[in-house]
Amino acid sequence: MKQDRWKLYLKALWGAVIALLVISLAGAVAGSEFWLTMIGGSVWIVEVLAVLTLLFIIVVRLKEWIEGQVANVAEQKGASGEFQMLRQSIDRIEAKVDRIEKVLDGIAE
Repeated sequence: MKQDRWKLYLKALWGAVIALLVISLAGAVAGSEFWLTMIGGSVWIVEVLAVLTLLFIIVVRLKEWIEGQVANVAEQKGASGEFQMLRQSIDRIEAKVDRIEKVLDGIAE
């Protein structure tokens, strides 16, 4: 839900802007004297909101990418730890095999 919260905010904001445009156009149709001012203000708000929306989307995507990179690094470190544990197990097994070979060589002689 947290990841989709920003989408909900953007939808609500764009809904409010669309409502503002509709009200401006309704005022123009109704013959308001200031309809050019209302539409001009609405267009300015839409332009600013479009720029802010693009910046917001870029920031959110960048944040998601950074989180993915951090997760990959953490996963690689975890894999490195597992590799070290496997290497230690192999070393212990090799030591046991060496002792078994010594015992078998002693029996064969």
